[in-house]
Amino acid sequence: MSDVALLIPVGLLIGVLLGSVGGGGSLLAVPALIYLGNQSVRGAQAGALVVVIVAAAIGSVSYLRRGEVRWRAGLAFGAATAVSSFAASLLARALNPDLLLLAFSPVMVLGAAAMVSERARGESSFRPWRYGVGARSAVGVVLLGFAVGWLTGLFGVGGGFVTVPALVLSLGFAMTEAVGTSLLVSVIGSIVALLVRLHGGGVEWATILPFAAAAAFGVLFGSRLGERVSTDALTRWFALLVVATALYTGTEALASLL
Repeated sequence: MSDVALLIPVGLLIGVLLGSVGGGGSLLAVPALIYLGNQSVRGAQAGALVVVIVAAAIGSVSYLRRGEVRWRAGLAFGAATAVSSFAASLLARALNPDLLLLAFSPVMVLGAAAMVSERARGESSFRPWRYGVGARSAVGVVLLGFAVGWLTGLFGVGGGFVTVPALVLSLGFAMTEAVGTSLLVSVIGSIVALLVRLHGGGVEWATILPFAAAAAFGVLFGSRLGERVSTDALTRWFALLVVATALYTGTEALASLL
């Protein structure tokens, strides 16, 4: 079976997670491209960012139509993410790729934990910024944006697995608002991180484009799935898969370093 054929189901799963719960899917993209797509760590990180950009951009459309993207807060969050993503991407270029992969393993485990953490599903208590910007929410948005940007820049992930629970639990977003806004943030931060990586090397488009197309199809399905059914069970099973992948990734990276 070809590398692309192995990646297609992973791309579909990534898209479903992005479309239904706003994040988490990209945690599998880098390991999948390395171990199934036979790509280098740096090439896999760049390719994963392409997948995140395509899938998140398509997934955000349905949320935009329903008015569930908080534009002002999302753009401020995205701007902070872009700044730290740029800095982290420059740092990533100077670090040992296997060291980055080893450091990514605990991030995957933390991401899995964030995905299954208790999330409030009540009415939104976030005051839209068109009615005035509160100092607490402004500081919270910027600080969270900086944190997500470091994850995006260093490891080539969208950061939605952190953004969604943070927006819900820290800033009072409704779940659908958090998912829609998270997709916008993922696009902004990932574009910056990808541009830095493209300067240092190319993307294997023959592999990445079908992978991204599968993710795009998955995100359309995931958006509809999230509207109709509870995605809690899917998220829990996916989190277990992420933890197992993290253990394998960490073991392989450690072996390469030693």
